[in-house]
Amino acid sequence: MNKVKFSERTLWVSITLSLLVIVFALSIQKVKAISTDGEKYLQILHEVVAYIENDFVEPQEEKKIYIGAIQGALQSLGDPHTRFIDVEEAKELENETKGSFGGIGVELNYQENSFVIVAPIEGTPAWKAGLLPQDKIVEINGKKVKSLSQAEAFAMMRGDVGTSLSMKIERKGIKEPFLVNLVRELIKIRFLRSFYLPEKETGYIKLVQFMGKETGKELALAVKNLRDSGAKKLVIDLRMNPGGLLDLAIEIADLFLPSNLEIVSVKGRGGELIKSFKSEVRENKYLDIPIAILVNGGSASASEILAGALKDNKRAIIVGTQSFGKGSVQSIIPLSYGAKVAITIQKYYTPSGISIHGIGITPDHIVNPVSANEDEKYALEKLFKKNLIRPFLESHSEFNESAIGDFKEILKKENLKISDSVVRIFLFNELRMGSSQSKPRLDLDIQLSEAINLLK
Repeated sequence: MNKVKFSERTLWVSITLSLLVIVFALSIQKVKAISTDGEKYLQILHEVVAYIENDFVEPQEEKKIYIGAIQGALQSLGDPHTRFIDVEEAKELENETKGSFGGIGVELNYQENSFVIVAPIEGTPAWKAGLLPQDKIVEINGKKVKSLSQAEAFAMMRGDVGTSLSMKIERKGIKEPFLVNLVRELIKIRFLRSFYLPEKETGYIKLVQFMGKETGKELALAVKNLRDSGAKKLVIDLRMNPGGLLDLAIEIADLFLPSNLEIVSVKGRGGELIKSFKSEVRENKYLDIPIAILVNGGSASASEILAGALKDNKRAIIVGTQSFGKGSVQSIIPLSYGAKVAITIQKYYTPSGISIHGIGITPDHIVNPVSANEDEKYALEKLFKKNLIRPFLESHSEFNESAIGDFKEILKKENLKISDSVVRIFLFNELRMGSSQSKPRLDLDIQLSEAINLLK
């Protein structure tokens, strides 16, 4: 009996030791995957950290030094979408996918020690404040972004509904950074809205983001209702749409394409084809209605996939300005101690084989919106600095000729000049900020007007 127990014990000890040897061998194998140069620079890194801890003039937190080193390694790749995610940020990302949260409502990229706005989400505080694609957030509540971790910066932008924050913004074409004050709101996004424009026999669909479980069905129903109302052509507005779910972009593209046409392909390292997504055979497609898609610098990711699919398959014309150029797939890889890393592992290609990443979608018809020139930008900036804009907007709830006249009186008193067309567009955009339900105005939206005229 004792011999049996001894044999069993010996067997279990042998198995345990064997497993430990295997695990140890696998660990050694993993370590050996680091090159000689890699080992050399890891040693140098440890030496540098030791000197920082012992000799740097100000005491430093060891965790912050190592996180900075990790972020530096990832930033050296030149890809803003490959990044380190600590535990706190991972929780924030989980909140973001649930559809409602307290914040300011922007899609962001982190690059060159600042957050770059991809697009403000329509109807949110960032949208109401007039933030634009490519604006750089360089300070949050007086703290420089470059001195914050990404998780700290995200946490500062989030907060209790009704609380305020300030951000310093750098914008191309404006010499000095300017402050923007925002009040956090519960971000509840209505992803889609549609209007029938009877004077042009045109259906208009504004897609704010490629999110929401029912958005694909809602868009298909919107197209049906617009057709039933008399729409003979369709405009899909993807301006300021930062993207979202790939599956939803494919579902919407499929709605307008004959079967067995490529929608988008995904390629990995060395151009290896990972997967090709094609349109399917299904009922209730819309294959004959002429389509125009509006894009601009705030159209990214899933927006570019949809625009590229319909453009390359000769199913839609693209109107507007160059899109953002975010066409890559990130894998979120768990690391030790609950941290994660997002690494770009694949890129999206349009049916014609063009990579979206870093390039974007070039419109068939480039149409620039009416915008202020340098003198007019200076005039508006001066009005903001003198705090004349906000009180005016608070006292004028509607866009009409009376509001336009009153605004021109302010310009006259301040001895400033802004063209009538810029005044009208500025006020229309500012006064509709409180509501994302405004029907599009063809007289104020040259891109939409031109898109409709181009459709046959």
